[in-house]
Amino acid sequence: MFRSKITVLCGCLLLTAAVRLATAASVTTHHNDNSRTGVNPAETILTPSNVKPGNFGKLFSLPVSGQVQAQPLYLSQINMGRYGLRNVLYVVTQTNDVYAFDADDGTQFWHDNLGTPVPAVSDIYPVVGILGTPVIDPTRNTIFLVSDALGSSGQQFWLHSLDLVTGLERKNSPAPVIGSVAGTGDGSAGGVLAFDPAQHYQRPAMLLENGILYFGFGGHQEAPPYHGWIFAYDATSLRRLVVKCLTPNGSAGGVWQGGEGLSSDGSGNIYAVTGNGTADAWLGGADYGMSMIKMSVARNLQVIDYFSSYLELIYSEGDQDMGTGGVTIVPGAGLLVTSEKPGRMFVANPNNLGEFNSVTDQIVQEWQATNIYFGNPVFFNSALYFWGSGLQLQAWSLQGNTFVPREQGSVTAPFGYVTTPSLSISANGTQTGIVWATYPFSYTSWPAYPGTLAAFDASNVTVPLWISPADVTAANYAGSWSKFCPPTVVNGKVYIATFDGRVNVFGLTGGRK
Repeated sequence: MFRSKITVLCGCLLLTAAVRLATAASVTTHHNDNSRTGVNPAETILTPSNVKPGNFGKLFSLPVSGQVQAQPLYLSQINMGRYGLRNVLYVVTQTNDVYAFDADDGTQFWHDNLGTPVPAVSDIYPVVGILGTPVIDPTRNTIFLVSDALGSSGQQFWLHSLDLVTGLERKNSPAPVIGSVAGTGDGSAGGVLAFDPAQHYQRPAMLLENGILYFGFGGHQEAPPYHGWIFAYDATSLRRLVVKCLTPNGSAGGVWQGGEGLSSDGSGNIYAVTGNGTADAWLGGADYGMSMIKMSVARNLQVIDYFSSYLELIYSEGDQDMGTGGVTIVPGAGLLVTSEKPGRMFVANPNNLGEFNSVTDQIVQEWQATNIYFGNPVFFNSALYFWGSGLQLQAWSLQGNTFVPREQGSVTAPFGYVTTPSLSISANGTQTGIVWATYPFSYTSWPAYPGTLAAFDASNVTVPLWISPADVTAANYAGSWSKFCPPTVVNGKVYIATFDGRVNVFGLTGGRK
């Protein structure tokens, strides 16, 4: 069922595991790190001085089957058998296909199909397969991902562990994603609430922390009954360790986060944000809809703190999710940043999230940052960057414990329900920072909006360094926009997911037009 097709170009299926023989930059998780800052601090090739018209553009495209909604991942200098040391790009698609490409010349090393995708409508169309961004563990030479597949017994989610060199399933892979909790919530029976794969999407990116895989689920088309679920599996044995429902006695509260992964502070705490749904923790209940939550790994993901806005009830009833993004952990500042669909930005103290107050929010800072907003802001050099629907790129400086406006860009993103630009940052340490953005330049051709790639000097985002043409026939056209999917920027190249059955690769052209 799971391996209906595989192409292995490495010469032999008995190759030993991949070996990284260099320490060049890699992107092994969504938004680059478990804090979800969005920064690759090891980019030495692309700089604000050379990313400019006439010197930067599309280099080639990588053909794949189906839409790419997960961020492409990259591992540098892998021993690919007879091909030697290569930089490798890993791509997953909505048709349950997984690819390994040479990141520099486009050679396909292997391709695997992991089962029949599930028909879908509305916000995801026409099928759903591998939706959440995978995670790579270089120490295990493995890529982990969750597929949504149809089989003889119906729809089922599977956790896969694939060898980086061959694409072959590791021992114990795949493992079914199943579980239940005690609860009386929507869809329960006899005091037990079982996870129903037909009602859920595995939308958030995966998190790997201390040998444990964490991944969440939100609603399938937001059709009840659904809940916010989080699973934890051992990365070696693929044994399920924890199954957690965040609305066990209520409804909804999905963990989808606009595709952002769960965040980790590296000290045994995991952070997530839930969408509209039942919220009664301040009444002594166990339901955490419309909340930013802090969970303890040592306590089997028990919620040990939370924040829910005093406007929670109004926003939840109006489908104004707090859970349209995840949590950005601001390095060295003792701050967390999250946002909501109506465009408010929240800054919280991880040691006291603020819980719920019916009169005013008890957090560090909040402000109306933008219009409709999905995904995470990114953080670099004491500045927070975010870009909402219908507005311009914003840069806010961190001063003490709060953020203040610094400047904004001159380019306006189109206004629409899912047009929030997705951001990444590349830099050489704290120097030569570039803010990269993908967004649609048109909002008229759902679901494949024509897309844009833009680059801005992180020290002054007023004017773009480079921006792709608003012409689908142009050589530097970025491709149809993959919503909520940030660009992958590493080792002199920018990799853009699309809905066109390809990943487009940009880089320095050396003056070639």
